[in-house]
Amino acid sequence: MIDNRPAYLIKDSNYAVIPALPIGLELSTVPDWVKLSMLHLGGVQPITGEMMDAAAFVLEDRPSDGEIELFRSKGTRFQMVSVVTSIAAFREVDGVMLGVPYAISLVPANKRGTVLSNVDVEYVRKMDLNAVLQQQEPCYVDFNPFTGHWGGWGNITVFLGDQPRNAFPDALGLVTDMYYLQLGFDPETVGVVNLGMGEGKPFRKYHRHRTRLMFSPFETFQARRVWGAESPIELFLLQGLLRENLTPILQMLLFDDGSAHPSLYDLWAQDLSDLPGLITEADMFFPDQRLAVFCDSTRHHRGGKAARKDEAISQRLEAAGMRSVRVPGALIVRDLKAAVELVLQALQ
Repeated sequence: MIDNRPAYLIKDSNYAVIPALPIGLELSTVPDWVKLSMLHLGGVQPITGEMMDAAAFVLEDRPSDGEIELFRSKGTRFQMVSVVTSIAAFREVDGVMLGVPYAISLVPANKRGTVLSNVDVEYVRKMDLNAVLQQQEPCYVDFNPFTGHWGGWGNITVFLGDQPRNAFPDALGLVTDMYYLQLGFDPETVGVVNLGMGEGKPFRKYHRHRTRLMFSPFETFQARRVWGAESPIELFLLQGLLRENLTPILQMLLFDDGSAHPSLYDLWAQDLSDLPGLITEADMFFPDQRLAVFCDSTRHHRGGKAARKDEAISQRLEAAGMRSVRVPGALIVRDLKAAVELVLQALQ
């Protein structure tokens, strides 16, 4: 469970309410290339050259007989991984209640904080994760994407129904995909579908980064962040801004040439011959006003050295035609209304 929620949010009678089913996701807030990078997850991952040969180049979510024999002969073991989308708040769009995501995480199957790994190919053959996803519509409740810990897992209709439920929306983790992560694969043999990034160095960077992120084995139980807020204070400020009908872009990369990219993947997709100098990653960004918002925790923004570093970043942003506002983390927790007002003033 996420702790230290601001009183400003708790006092809102609509804050701790999850609407009745059906619900959906407002995925327009997630960067395009982040969504594209997760399109072909499912079944056994990553897809390797050996798998393609064994399947006669006909790959489906259920492994073919050829793939099963390949894994048997190699004694391959697997981890079960879920792609979990966390929701900051719900809002009605065209008569449907859509959740605004604030985090996408990879979560390994686990029990009491221990990773459940090393299932064998016979388990993979019998248990169709795609069928589980489609039939059960699983979700996590009391889910904390910053740690991966959760209170319950099961069919969404078990936890939600035809009436609103008194619970924090940000503690609901919707399982949007599931896959078997094979252990002991050769990274050099991993294939990837190119969805338009172009060939060359940027695509190779994307391929390596995606392979490390999506397919590194889980040694200990910890959620792995794919995209989104990095701390509870960022979540709380986002929720405060959503109450003002403001939807900033999360984790925006800002550059010396004045450009802004919502992810490294989106940057590499531009296939730039000369990459601009990276200034920083803003916790939130308002592109129309070219305003970068930073949530400054005491842990990382205390003391003269940190203040000088922050000031240097602000000066580089100003030189690139962007403004910035720094919101102390302690203020977000103690007086979120005042923290939101800092952002509103900067926007004006």
